[in-house]
Amino acid sequence: MVYVTAGTIQTFLRSPINVFMVLVAFILIAALWSMRRPAGLPPGPRGLPFIGSIGDLALNPVWTISDFAKTYGDIYTLKIGMQYIVVLNNIKLVREALVEKQDQFAGRPWIYSMDLLSEGGQSISNGYFTKKWKVLRKIGYQAVRNYASGYTLERIVTKEAFPRLKKAVVDKEGEPFYPESILMLFVSHVMSNICFGHNYDLDDTEFKNIMQLTKDANDVFGNGTLADFEPIFKYIPTKAIRQMKQVSNSWLTFIQSKIDDHRMNMQEGGVSDVVHDVLKSQTELKDKDQADELTDVHVRQIVADIFGGGIDTTIQTMIWCVAYLVNYPDVQAKVHKEIDDIIERDRLPLLSDKAKLPYCEAVILEVMRIRTIIPLNLPHETTENTVIGGYNIPKGTQIWTNLWNLHMDEEYWKEPEKFCPERFLDDEGNAQKRQESYLPFSAGRRMCIGEMLARNDMFLIFTCLFQQFTLSPVKGKGKPRLDPTFKNLATRCIPYEVVADERISGQAQLKA
Repeated sequence: MVYVTAGTIQTFLRSPINVFMVLVAFILIAALWSMRRPAGLPPGPRGLPFIGSIGDLALNPVWTISDFAKTYGDIYTLKIGMQYIVVLNNIKLVREALVEKQDQFAGRPWIYSMDLLSEGGQSISNGYFTKKWKVLRKIGYQAVRNYASGYTLERIVTKEAFPRLKKAVVDKEGEPFYPESILMLFVSHVMSNICFGHNYDLDDTEFKNIMQLTKDANDVFGNGTLADFEPIFKYIPTKAIRQMKQVSNSWLTFIQSKIDDHRMNMQEGGVSDVVHDVLKSQTELKDKDQADELTDVHVRQIVADIFGGGIDTTIQTMIWCVAYLVNYPDVQAKVHKEIDDIIERDRLPLLSDKAKLPYCEAVILEVMRIRTIIPLNLPHETTENTVIGGYNIPKGTQIWTNLWNLHMDEEYWKEPEKFCPERFLDDEGNAQKRQESYLPFSAGRRMCIGEMLARNDMFLIFTCLFQQFTLSPVKGKGKPRLDPTFKNLATRCIPYEVVADERISGQAQLKA
């Protein structure tokens, strides 16, 4: 019987038409199987066989993901390639996942581009949720906290970085300029000083290389690659893969060179920057025979996380701040008045002034809401079988939290598309408790360790800039456009130029 069956099959397959029919049937069955949704997951768009909804996300992923919520609800399942992703679109679901069940949603999915940059998940931002990761996060958090407040940050910003920014703006002599380049110089200088203790000149060759490396990393890694969703593509030497490997190697080589310099010059006692702080923690763990808790790779990754993570988001937020205040001169006038009423003209703003400048703080908060820089957050992964929104979510499921929807939710924000700093103030103009649906730095186990540094840094940049200058649109070119673009999965402002008029002549200095 077996012989007859085998012979029948052999005879059947001699015909090219029959072979073709078998292949078509196999492909159809595989296609139908690829569209099968695991039981228990939330509903969502079915997508196409094999590739899922990847085509829908090609142009405007943030808009598409937000639009899907209107059709499928605040929790739905998105299929990209062969991966199923659960998307959370309101604050109640996000808090249930990231706060109430934070350990169950604290994982990071394997993503090729991030795995490459993090040297196999050895970083804080992309590391896997383990006991060792908790130690690394604690070390990184403490290193950032040491430089996020008080005199150190004020000195770096007001004594060293801002005078360079002011000179660069004044040297424009009223000519139009695009603020991104100057803001990038400023923020990169601050972070270089915090992380490496180096007070670069703006025309320093190494400093220019740092800025180029940062830009290359954002450009190459921002949008990811097909290998992020289909691991088999990592074996295909595409241009994107080659660029990622090249930039990753250059980036990590640079970070390691700064660590090596510090090891050679490190002295007992004083800690002067982030690298010194992390190396000090490594020495302390070695003395306790716990060297495996903080290896040289971990040191490199912690420094890379803090340095790289503190630059682009701050720059982009400040670019949006300038764009909005140029579009809303009445808001800029209120900012000027509040600063002038509180800050003496012979000094730059201090962190101790923050509580006295609620309107300035409200403007920054509103910009972070209306133009959330990382709209889809970094992806999470479930560490065990769990439940969210009444749905059963298996271990290893990728979770996306749609921060854009949180910040545009009409249930919490009246006229969310309207720029209105007053929504963060009470009727007397004082700071009030923030809305629940506000998470620009995420929440839970994976909350950004640099939140305090970013908030204080942005406050000083913003108040120093608008204390010293009035920024206006270029005559004949119109105001900066406020419609967002989404490049590298970040909310970018369309390039624009402005004109700066100096408000305070001479260089305001901190009082001794």
